[in-house]
Amino acid sequence: MGNQLEAKLDKPSVVHYICYKKTENFFTLWLNLELLVPYAIDCWIDNIRWAESKGLLKWWLQINLPCFQWNSTAYSCMYFFSIVQAMVEWGYTRDDDVRGAPYDWRKAPSRNQHKLQKMIEEMAEKAGRPVVLIAHSMGNMYTLYFLNQQPQAWKDKYIKAFICLGPPWAGVAKTLRVVTSGDNNRIPVISPLKIRSQQRTAVSTNWLLPYDHSWPKDQVFIQTPSANYTVKDYEKFYSDIGFREGWLMRKDTEPLVSDLTAPGVAVHCLYGDGIPTPESFRYSDKFPDVEPDVVYGDGDGTVNLRSAVQCKRWAGQQEQPVTLKALPGNEHVNMLTNITTVAYIKTVLFSPSPLSSL
Repeated sequence: MGNQLEAKLDKPSVVHYICYKKTENFFTLWLNLELLVPYAIDCWIDNIRWAESKGLLKWWLQINLPCFQWNSTAYSCMYFFSIVQAMVEWGYTRDDDVRGAPYDWRKAPSRNQHKLQKMIEEMAEKAGRPVVLIAHSMGNMYTLYFLNQQPQAWKDKYIKAFICLGPPWAGVAKTLRVVTSGDNNRIPVISPLKIRSQQRTAVSTNWLLPYDHSWPKDQVFIQTPSANYTVKDYEKFYSDIGFREGWLMRKDTEPLVSDLTAPGVAVHCLYGDGIPTPESFRYSDKFPDVEPDVVYGDGDGTVNLRSAVQCKRWAGQQEQPVTLKALPGNEHVNMLTNITTVAYIKTVLFSPSPLSSL
């Protein structure tokens, strides 16, 4: 969720009299803490929630991605700033041989694939060599989906390597808390229950629930006085929390990368460990409208270690090399500024490229 979102409104109605119905220009929608104060947060939730699951595409809402426009890496944006700045110091040029590829993190990954393919082809043709893809967090899932759609000949020609930072290959346990009782990401002015209505509508949240290809089928993620929920209980889970649409979202998106098909390119999988990471949640009889007690396991604070290391399975499934590197004590977002991460990226970028027909 590192991509910033800007919005432009032309709404038929509002949820509160203080909400804007129409704006002449784009304004920051994600993330602007000024929009998360009492009353204003109702406007924000109505604007940012993704309603396609109800067949209610928001014709009155335009979304813009200001930090990483297609074919651009704006200097002022901080998400990949340390990595991009280092690349510039190594001789790369913004908007030329280092570019950003944005996505709307609320949606499923089947959108904008043609734009990414075109950008990769243009960059590779201009540079005369294949490109290196660098993704973080959920961006790795989008990138894997993209690569799985490409013929091997295309990948051999255009892709040198795929660097995966903090990848949630087997889903993330904390997403179960998000859809159950909400998660304010430690922002004190936000009520988890208030923001839950928005978080539930994000298709990608439901896409990232833990997968049974990697998690024990009897592992309890959600515990309540009356029921326990494992990876085999999602349909009942969604019913019990009163969010049946979530089950439809899950069924629709789960097959996209559920078999973890090898990407067919050289993979460098970097992940943090040694940080307490939510792994299961214990609720009182007020479930689901109450904060849980959290049980922690290993990981980077967001992505569970079990999930991050699943790229190791590809070592026996593809000819291209698969390398895993642990970043001890590295938190999920902070790994983007870690000197070890940046140095590793440099070694991949400046290593010899495989023979290519470019």
